[in-house]
Amino acid sequence: MYTLYTLPGSCSTGIAVLLERLGVHYQLIKRNDVPDYQEMVPTNQVPALKTEEGRIITEGAAIALYLLEKHDNDMLPTDIEARSEFYQWLHFDYSTLHPAYGRMFAIAFKIKLSDEIKAETLQQLADTVSSLWAILDKRLETRKFIMGDKPTHVDYMAAVYSSWNAGFAETKIELGENVKRFIADVASLPEFKAAYEKEQIDFKKTV
Repeated sequence: MYTLYTLPGSCSTGIAVLLERLGVHYQLIKRNDVPDYQEMVPTNQVPALKTEEGRIITEGAAIALYLLEKHDNDMLPTDIEARSEFYQWLHFDYSTLHPAYGRMFAIAFKIKLSDEIKAETLQQLADTVSSLWAILDKRLETRKFIMGDKPTHVDYMAAVYSSWNAGFAETKIELGENVKRFIADVASLPEFKAAYEKEQIDFKKTV
């Protein structure tokens, strides 16, 4: 059995969705329930996955690829060209979209600023986030999901990130009509629902 260390509603939830899709046994442990978590994971970040052999894997993209390569599935393309495209969108999620939201969270909750400057800075950062959603919106003009007709892990992550908009109610983030449709489709998937139910949280649909 795998152990997934998580903060419900964070990027670790996307790994829970993937585990559900793969149909493997796992348990969830909240990071804040582990007193020595930082000794195990020096960055103190989630997700972290304890493998069946007892090894700890950190970094969401590394965990996702480990699971996709270890377990039979139709999400990781076998053709090298298609696989490179999957990698591109995987890193768009983890290395571009996620950090863009991370900068917003830092301004909103970690850096002391006047209300006026904070609101102005957040909107500037939100405009960048909106431009990233616009890239995905264009991608989805001719596709149901990011890679085509079937959902993959890159879809799960994008949908999870969209729920973070709820934390910025006073800031305008544009999603685009194709993205809104896409989020509704991903949120209706059984594996997506199962993961949120297991984490005992509701998906914050902000469309």
